[in-house]
Amino acid sequence: MELFLTTLKSVVLLSLMAVPGFLIAKKKLIDIDKSVNFISVVLLYVCGPFVTFDAFLNSEYNSSVLINGAIVFVFTFAFLSIILLINTKFMTLLKGNWHTQRQCAYGSTLSNLGYMGIPLMQLIAPGNNTIILYQSIALIAFNFVGWTVGAYQLSGDKKYISIKQAILNPTTISLLLVLPFYITNTNFIKYDLRGLQNSISLIAKMVGPLVMILVGIKASEMNLKELFLDPNAYVVSGVKLLLLPMVAFLLLELINLFYDVSPIRLNIMILASMPVANNLTVFSAKLNLDTKYASKLVILSMLFCIITIPLALFLYM
Repeated sequence: MELFLTTLKSVVLLSLMAVPGFLIAKKKLIDIDKSVNFISVVLLYVCGPFVTFDAFLNSEYNSSVLINGAIVFVFTFAFLSIILLINTKFMTLLKGNWHTQRQCAYGSTLSNLGYMGIPLMQLIAPGNNTIILYQSIALIAFNFVGWTVGAYQLSGDKKYISIKQAILNPTTISLLLVLPFYITNTNFIKYDLRGLQNSISLIAKMVGPLVMILVGIKASEMNLKELFLDPNAYVVSGVKLLLLPMVAFLLLELINLFYDVSPIRLNIMILASMPVANNLTVFSAKLNLDTKYASKLVILSMLFCIITIPLALFLYM
């Protein structure tokens, strides 16, 4: 029950951070498109890498952590890829055109792993750098799925598969840059660089507020009738927020027969229980699909996850 209440409080606090963005957008105090683009760039190119730097530079080298990290990578890639293929078949049963069915399949599979998963972990387990370290590794696997299986699934065209983008992105590059420091124990534990340490940590902790402000800004454009009256959006949220955590739990129990998964259990359950990934909107824009429909799937699942995330962690942790 304590975990449920802690998680519920954390999710509610994160959700409340969306209110300022919603209000300033509704009052037309900002240019919404320019603001969304600016915040997205800051999150991708600044805050994301600093989360990785902060986790690795505040952790001592441990070979078992790298082994667990490799398991997180493999599990994330395999889990998302296989579920996406299954959901692509399942979502053909929904009403709508081919494109919206593909968006529903993508949305019901890929999680808001970085933009919501990391800030939630920072609130649930403050100071636990190891789980953030694992999360950075999971994000690399997430990007591989997004730019390969995900890009092909959403577009139906192999030309959109990009191994280059899967590798040469800020998340992967930041991990490759900081990994030698981690392995050689060249970190803030060994060297007292308090000012630099605090600066990196401060930027890393900006992810949560910036992401939720971004969500609030996007929500300001949403028509409530469109948001709540689309049955497909409820199916997507149900599969993403209720079914996937159950599947992940069963897989963890199976793996636990051969290998102790307790150090990575939270990361896997966060992977499965997060709402629809924000990058559904990004990929939809890139492929000239309906971005408003994508945003609807993201925002509705964000509303439901206030209850489903605490419930999933309570039941399956």
